[in-house]
Amino acid sequence: MLQLKEISFSYDRKTPTLQNISMDFEEGRITGILGANGSGKSTTMKIITGLLNAQEGQVFYQGNPVQMTKKALYHYRQEVNMVFQNPEQQLFYTIVKDDIGLALENLHYSLSEIETRVFEALEMMDIVHLQDKPIQYLSYGQKKRVAIAGMLALKPRYLLLDEPTAGLDPKGRRKMAESMKKLVAAGTNIILTSHDMDLMYDCCDYSYLLHKGTIIANGDKRQVFQQVSLLEEAGLEAPWIVKLHQAIGTPLASNEMNFFKKLKGESTW
Repeated sequence: MLQLKEISFSYDRKTPTLQNISMDFEEGRITGILGANGSGKSTTMKIITGLLNAQEGQVFYQGNPVQMTKKALYHYRQEVNMVFQNPEQQLFYTIVKDDIGLALENLHYSLSEIETRVFEALEMMDIVHLQDKPIQYLSYGQKKRVAIAGMLALKPRYLLLDEPTAGLDPKGRRKMAESMKKLVAAGTNIILTSHDMDLMYDCCDYSYLLHKGTIIANGDKRQVFQQVSLLEEAGLEAPWIVKLHQAIGTPLASNEMNFFKKLKGESTW
């Protein structure tokens, strides 16, 4: 398991960005970190991956504290890694399949192992048809999928996704949500940040709500997303499905697909 225990951090040592944050990222689920701009979401993600060092508290992985030495982080980041919001930050090679295999080459994997892992990552992200394409000709959404595939080729146990649907059209957003669920089913644990509250409701099995660097709520969908006043206090809006549920008084559906199945009579409330 991956854990944060009593993490505090400040960029200027005066104004706290995170205050006594503790989170458990259990395996087999998508964990969401909710919050408005300035709430501490991105800082939390950077501390998890070791890009920032907490001034108080500790990150634990598999029961052991994560050390901030170069050697320790080298091994840790093969199991816990992040895809940034802007895919351009993580794409370096000209051709898709070469870029996906870059990290494996740097880790001195054999050519046959690289080819196998790259193809598996292409399949998982549904971009096999793009493997020989120049990256410069890909759409923004396709570049995001390539960046994620590059991390998947490392076979991390935890994959952190920062605003994975930002800049995507509705079709791209839907495909990304489907991909995340498929990845979790295949054994990759996901930690997710997004301002898209409908996406977070649809995908997240458990969520932490941040406001001004502190956790003000945590739990599953029923425990977090129905607290509309608390979400508004944190600068967020409740998902549309929660608003509709509260307006018409129907039992809360687990996701959009489930809601429409119930409306059509294909499933009971």
